[in-house]
Amino acid sequence: MAMMLSGWISIAGRAQSAAADDFPSLLEQGFQLHQQARFGEAIPVLEHACRLQPTDYFANLLLGIDLLRTGKAAASIPHLQLAAHTRPGEEFPEDYLGEAQAGLGHYALAAEAYRRAVQRGHKSEQALEAWAGFALERFRSLGVDLRASAAGVAAARRLAEAAGKPATGTGCQSSIPALERQLAAGQTASKAPAAEIEAAFQLSRCYAVTAGEAATELGAAQDDPGAVHRLRGDVLLRLKGDAPAAEAEYRQALAVRGGDPALLERLAEAQLTAGDTEGARQSAQAALAIDPHRREALRTLASLAMNNRDYDQALPVLRQLAQEAPGDRTVQVELGKALAQTGAAEEAVSLLGPALAAGYPDEKGALHALLGRALRKLGREAEAAKVEAEARQLSDAFQAQAAHESSDANQ
Repeated sequence: MAMMLSGWISIAGRAQSAAADDFPSLLEQGFQLHQQARFGEAIPVLEHACRLQPTDYFANLLLGIDLLRTGKAAASIPHLQLAAHTRPGEEFPEDYLGEAQAGLGHYALAAEAYRRAVQRGHKSEQALEAWAGFALERFRSLGVDLRASAAGVAAARRLAEAAGKPATGTGCQSSIPALERQLAAGQTASKAPAAEIEAAFQLSRCYAVTAGEAATELGAAQDDPGAVHRLRGDVLLRLKGDAPAAEAEYRQALAVRGGDPALLERLAEAQLTAGDTEGARQSAQAALAIDPHRREALRTLASLAMNNRDYDQALPVLRQLAQEAPGDRTVQVELGKALAQTGAAEEAVSLLGPALAAGYPDEKGALHALLGRALRKLGREAEAAKVEAEARQLSDAFQAQAAHESSDANQ
């Protein structure tokens, strides 16, 4: 994409030099900074360019991308939308719109944007790779949510069983935005957990089928072996849970796309899942050395620190993640946990309290207990007592369920 943009920008600059003498040089300067991953420096240059040419496709696209890369997803959306409107035949703005909407937790809008990118790009390799990557990541995150409750675990088992059976994708892609909206509405309205679990199950199934179809189409093209190996790795890691095999695919992709930070962060995730903590750390750090805004690399480093109970080391990484992915509840909860463990009780309560009130999964009651301790440090005894009582109820219910399942298994 960088080479394509470079050529287009040179042409655009020559064409518009008579209308705005400063615009071509600003656009070129902004693009050069963008190529060097100096996104923060590129933003004011591109903002100046957009003031000179408010509807220019390239200036808005680059500004939208750089705002997205620096954690300003909400601010990036108007520029990406304008770029998409200006050139309805281009897939790139829709790909980045999908990423921005997903980062804000607007999954229905993200799915729609990625689908438009596939349509506009006539199933190009980049569009298929981005769409499949989103589908696989949503499959993973929905699975995490499902496994946070006993009823959800049962649905996750159903999903694992279904994953091994052939499935048709008829109507699958068109169902995803509607199911995302149904799930979001259920979470907001605090409807019956069973309905939410079923919606999450159906949505996960759709994403799994969609990712498989995209992988098949991408593999058939064979024009970009790096993309094929990357997507195979994603399927192995997200759908199959085979981290060693995924790591092998990512290494083959890196042999083709050496120094790709997106591949390095995926390699880090596979290594972490496989238990190679030092390898995961090195790969994540290598990705961030190229692009300091790679979210999955940051997640890997945060997970390593939290797993080692090194909360002071985890805090700056989690703060950056919370800024760059404001719609990610898991990041907010992890930051709240680290803050509670380091004595920042007030800030911890401000994050944990709303997340738990909104229904964030806490099957064992550990998060409620942590919130209770933070409330006591602030002298809010009545609130602490209530939360701690909820923690005990959740813990008792979990232990009773575990004993019941163990009894059933032994019969």
